Amino acid sequence: MLHNAALISSGTLLALVLTACGGGGGSSNNGGGGGDTDTSQFTASATWTFDLPGAGQDACYDFDNALQTADCSSTDWDLMVRSSGLTATFWTNSGTTNAAGQGGALNGPFDYTWADLQTWVTGLTDGDGNTIPESVYSADANNGAFVGSNAIQSAAFEYGIGGGHSLYPNYRVFLITTDSSDDSTESTTDTKVFALQITGYYGGATGTTSGYPSFRWIERTDGASVQTDTVNATTAWVYYDLENATVVDVPDANNWHIAFNRYNIMLNGGQSGDGSVAGFVGKTPAGFYDAEGNVVESTFTSAAPADTLADLTAADMATPADAGDWIIDDVRSRLNADAEGTYPMLDYGWYTYNGTVHMLSANPDNGAFIRSGTGDSYARFHLTDITYADGNNPGSQQTWTIEFDVQPAQ
Repeated sequence: MLHNAALISSGTLLALVLTACGGGGGSSNNGGGGGDTDTSQFTASATWTFDLPGAGQDACYDFDNALQTADCSSTDWDLMVRSSGLTATFWTNSGTTNAAGQGGALNGPFDYTWADLQTWVTGLTDGDGNTIPESVYSADANNGAFVGSNAIQSAAFEYGIGGGHSLYPNYRVFLITTDSSDDSTESTTDTKVFALQITGYYGGATGTTSGYPSFRWIERTDGASVQTDTVNATTAWVYYDLENATVVDVPDANNWHIAFNRYNIMLNGGQSGDGSVAGFVGKTPAGFYDAEGNVVESTFTSAAPADTLADLTAADMATPADAGDWIIDDVRSRLNADAEGTYPMLDYGWYTYNGTVHMLSANPDNGAFIRSGTGDSYARFHLTDITYADGNNPGSQQTWTIEFDVQPAQ
C-alpha cells in the first residue's frame, strides 16, 4: 500500500466510540469570530470539546458543520487529532498523508498569535490587506531529505524572494539510494544511487504555469550521462522511475523512486511508499546562501541551470557515512512544531508540558489557519483548554477544547 495515498492512522477512534466512553464532541456554530472587522468573512464559529483518544487513535472534526466526524478516511473532516495517549499532534485533511481532501495549513503554532490571526479578514487576506496565495497552504507531507525549514518547508526551493510569490530552485544535489539499508554511495549491482538537482518549477503551454518541477540527474557510475525531465505535478502526485526515466502510472513498491506534487517531493520508502528508497543532501552550490544560512537573493534571481551542473558530480559531495545516515521519509504537518524552552518546562506552541508534574496546559494565545478538506472554506483555530479528570493524576482522562472562527464556502 502506498501510505501517502490513503489514511495513515494507527487507529480510528470514531465519534460514537468517544461518546460511549464519555467523549465530548460538543460543538456550536453561532456566528461571529471575536476581533473581526466589518469586512471579515469569518461569519461562523465552532467549538470542539472531546476526550483525548487512547494512544495511537485519532479523532476528526468538520468545522463547517461543527461536527465530530465518524470517518477519518473521507473528505468530510478538516482537523485531525492523533493521540499518543498523553499528548497529541494536529493534522489536516490534505490528500497526502491522511486522506483524499484538499486541506492544508498556512502556519504553525509559533508563527502567529491568536490576536494577530483575528485581524485577518479572510483566509487569504492578512491583517494588512495583503493577498496570500492559496498555494502557500501546505498539505501534510512526508518529512525527508527534500523537506527544509523555510516558509514552505522545502529543501529544494525558496519562496518570497524580493517580496514576490515565485518559487526558485536552489540547485542542491540530493543523493537518492534504492536501498536505505546499504551504505553504498555509488551504484552497484544490487543498489542504484542517483544524484539529482531540481532546476525549475514553471512550465506548461506558456512556460510560466506553476507546478511543473524540472530536474536533472545522473546515476552514480563511471561514464553515466546526465538526464533531464519535467513533470506536470499541478493537481496530484506524479511518480517517477529514475532508472528508466519515465512517469509511473500505477506505482508500487519497486517501480518508482521519487514523486512530485507541486513543490512537495517524496521518496519511495518509509511513510511515503513500500520501497526502500532514501535520500541525503550531498551538496549546496556556492553563493546561494550566506555564512548564516540566509538566502542571497541576487544569486537566485540570476542563476541558470548550467551554472550549477558541475555540482551534480562534484568531488566534494557529502555522502552518508553509513546506512543509518540515509534519510527515510517520515510524516509532518506545519501544525506540529519542535518544542521550545528548557526541561522541565517545554512549549509545543499549542500547549506547554510541565515535566515536574507531567501535565499539559493549553496555550490559547497561539493559533493557526487551515483550509477545509473540501478546499472551499477556511478557519483559524486555537486550543483553549486541556483539563484532567483528576487534577492530580497526569494519566487520567484529558478533555481538550478547540475553538474555530470559520470562513464558510462562498
